[in-house]
Amino acid sequence: MKRIADGAHKTVVTGLLGSFCYVTYNVASQVVQGRGDSNSTGTGSSSRDVEHPQAGFIQMLRDKAAEEYKKYYKTDHREWYDKDVSFA
Repeated sequence: MKRIADGAHKTVVTGLLGSFCYVTYNVASQVVQGRGDSNSTGTGSSSRDVEHPQAGFIQMLRDKAAEEYKKYYKTDHREWYDKDVSFA
């Protein structure tokens, strides 16, 4: 019984070590590949210089948020208020 337990333990430990090594190798190769891609343009620009595909939309959201923050303390804008309704 002890030999079976030792064999099972050895199998589990070897499997976990092998999985760890495999994942480490894959992550390391992706990191190396990522470093190589940023220098492959030849112009010296990094991948951070590339504009985000939705940069215009993000800037529009920032502009609208800034506009709303400016109007926060003003009480005369009342865009949410329906002026046609009268409470007489």
